[in-house]
Amino acid sequence: MSEDLRTTLQRIIESGYQLSADGFEYLKSLEEVTLEGLVKRVIQRANASPEEINVLDRGFLQSVMEETAKRGEARGLITGKRRKRPLAGDVDANLEVLEDHSAEPVASVDGFIQYFRSRYRRIEGILRERMDVMNAVTIGRALEEPLRSKFKVIGAVTRKRARGNRLFIELEDPEESITVMASDQETVRRGLALLEDQVICVDALKYRKDLLIAKDFILPDVPSRNPRRSEVPLCAAFLADLHIGSKLFLDDLFDRFIRWMNLEIGPPESRELAARVKYVVVAGDLVDGIGVYPDQLDELAITDIGRQYEVAAAILSKLPEYVEVIVIPGNHDAARKSLPQLPIPEEYAEALYQDERVHMLGNPIRVRFNGVEALICHGKALDDVLSQTPGMDFHSPVKGMELLLKARHLAPTYGSSTPLAPESEDRLVITSVPDVFQMGHIHVYGSKRYKEITMIASSAWQGQTSFQKRVNLTPTPGIAPIFDLQTHQLMALDFNRMSG
Repeated sequence: MSEDLRTTLQRIIESGYQLSADGFEYLKSLEEVTLEGLVKRVIQRANASPEEINVLDRGFLQSVMEETAKRGEARGLITGKRRKRPLAGDVDANLEVLEDHSAEPVASVDGFIQYFRSRYRRIEGILRERMDVMNAVTIGRALEEPLRSKFKVIGAVTRKRARGNRLFIELEDPEESITVMASDQETVRRGLALLEDQVICVDALKYRKDLLIAKDFILPDVPSRNPRRSEVPLCAAFLADLHIGSKLFLDDLFDRFIRWMNLEIGPPESRELAARVKYVVVAGDLVDGIGVYPDQLDELAITDIGRQYEVAAAILSKLPEYVEVIVIPGNHDAARKSLPQLPIPEEYAEALYQDERVHMLGNPIRVRFNGVEALICHGKALDDVLSQTPGMDFHSPVKGMELLLKARHLAPTYGSSTPLAPESEDRLVITSVPDVFQMGHIHVYGSKRYKEITMIASSAWQGQTSFQKRVNLTPTPGIAPIFDLQTHQLMALDFNRMSG
């Protein structure tokens, strides 16, 4: 992309407008010497329009161009031939991997102490950034406050128990502990949604020396802010749970996705969307693995883990050569099971490492796609969140994802089904607010916007397993969420319905 075109795009965005894909192609077809004058008139025309204009498309740009030409003001402005190469192939990738540092495990009891102290310290800092929490006291200070005094106190939830219509919560910080009681219906409801080991703030009244009455529970949460946007109308596909190697891998559906990416199938408007997909994410469980659950061998089409990754590499190699692929591990992959997970080792997936377009990263990972920040996590912790939180179930995983955003942690509870590795720093704290938050694992598609964050619960590419049948979980396979990095529009393409 030329510097003149880059400057033009920047000016359009700074003026509060977005550029459609066909509008971008149109600008590329013009002589660069005309761009500066044209974009000035385009912005003037858009600002003066009686109709609200947010996106500048080809039609709008051409109308300004024609109007300018009639007035004799188009100097040397000619249109070139439209390029046959897809937009995503004509623009360089701008992929940044954030916080990709090695694990620092501490294999002792002290390791867990360091881990939870790190979590407490980091989330306490996030809480104190809130105007309504910055003056919160420690539990030690709360124990010294006189009876009937009111204050806010920060601590980690270590235990919850209900007694009649009341809820009792044990709260602790690095030095002390105290009991918090909730009695009114709304406060009890909010308290029941808290997860064990979650760090919170309590707006409290002191009832006894070691007992507080909760007026409200305050979560770290994510702040409201303007989302980051790409200058170029590129897209990212957020996939997960292919389970290659399983007899239930839906290779016909995934082949349709591959053919769609190569502009071979789909209606014209759908192919135009495919031409803008620059990044493909696979958020864990690329393969089905070996020995992940009892009697798994009976459900495998490929019983060698190395061969599973070879087939996976061959399938992903069919994606267009200009596409960048992100692969992180899930609980079925050949990586350690404890979070945070290291990348899938090269010894198992050599063919994937040899493909320069494939980026083998850990779980979770933060990346930027053309300036848009994405938090990508396989989502094993959703098992605990969805099963332990009242009002949640496995058919709506985005509700659990929203709870994790509010908690500012990807796997708060220790000792349930999600293994956590003791490290000197808790790298599962959500320190940076993303624009996109993706999880898989549940095999049920869903999406939701929360405080300008697009949450994506990715579909799977595997049919219903015997385990899912036993627990009455119906997956929604074959859905590819395509996210526009400029407009933040999310399009869910169902490849069960796309002929090919």
